[in-house]
Amino acid sequence: MAIPLISNVGFTEVSSAGTLNDKAGTAKSKLPIQFFRLTDNISGNLTLNNDSSHKKIILDTNGNNILNSSGSPLTTNSSTTLEIIGSGNVQSTLLTSTATQSSTSHLGTTVFDTSDSSQIVVSNVDTDLTVEKYIDAGGGNFAYNGSTIDSQGTTTVGGSTPNASTIFGSGSSTAFGINTTDGTQAARFIGDTAQGGSSPIGNGYQLYIATIGPNTVSQLRMDEYANIGIGGYSGSVHGHNRYSGTTNHQLNGASNRRLWWRYVRSGNDRRFVFTNNLAISCVLSGDVLNGDTVAAGGTGNANKSNTTDGSFNVTMTISGTNGSSQPYALAVVNSGTGSINTDAYTGTLSASAL
Repeated sequence: MAIPLISNVGFTEVSSAGTLNDKAGTAKSKLPIQFFRLTDNISGNLTLNNDSSHKKIILDTNGNNILNSSGSPLTTNSSTTLEIIGSGNVQSTLLTSTATQSSTSHLGTTVFDTSDSSQIVVSNVDTDLTVEKYIDAGGGNFAYNGSTIDSQGTTTVGGSTPNASTIFGSGSSTAFGINTTDGTQAARFIGDTAQGGSSPIGNGYQLYIATIGPNTVSQLRMDEYANIGIGGYSGSVHGHNRYSGTTNHQLNGASNRRLWWRYVRSGNDRRFVFTNNLAISCVLSGDVLNGDTVAAGGTGNANKSNTTDGSFNVTMTISGTNGSSQPYALAVVNSGTGSINTDAYTGTLSASAL
């Protein structure tokens, strides 16, 4: 017995990703009822364009899966609802998103793709890289240069900052054996105390030792080349100079005193703040924030110390399933403007983490 043809039904077998209208062909795609049946697993996306002639559209997975590792498995823009039937899974398997900034001068906001606008903000953090050292002097006056402070000094502040061990005597520029890389006022004598005393920084005295040129006067007052007026110095040292024919600076009256210096400089850190705008937590990997787990709506923070390098390469990764055992993905099942119906569907859809 012959099977009668149903003239208003377009039946199309589908074995690969692409546009369903095209797979049906020009004539068949205009029929009011469209029936698409999968004959193989699909890797990628199936798209359905709107056609006003369509009155009913069915997609039968026929036990085959539609999996898209880079986005949504379906994109239906039809004004007619796409009815999905069968037991094959229809899922996005997109689990990662990566953000990269290759420029070392980068500052600002970078948004991850397919992440509900999750982002990394890179900002500058000004830091204090001041180094403080003291030397317990013996008898008589004390003559020194930057290397003397570095080799004989005990560090009390900033010992972990870059080049702290040689900061007074070495740099890209020097004057009279004193580092001037950070300016001629960076290196300072800040006072003297009894041996065993603590830093006199609270007195506010600053003698800019790299600004003093050799001269022939017997000695300079403690206010000369300093930030105070006459008579404002409170220590036992009563004069100083860089005498003509020498490069060392000399502190007079330093016998058995603890002598204190500071090298004042600022630095930069780069702060990286990640904001997770997903509905679930994610794990970060990369050259910053590596291994951090960030809750939904939460933030993760990291610093690069003593640098102006704002470059990064970070990947956010999700995993797990929702309460209905649907695996999470960084994409919706249908990325189109149309709707889908799963009332007769027995497979498993992915769940959007967005």
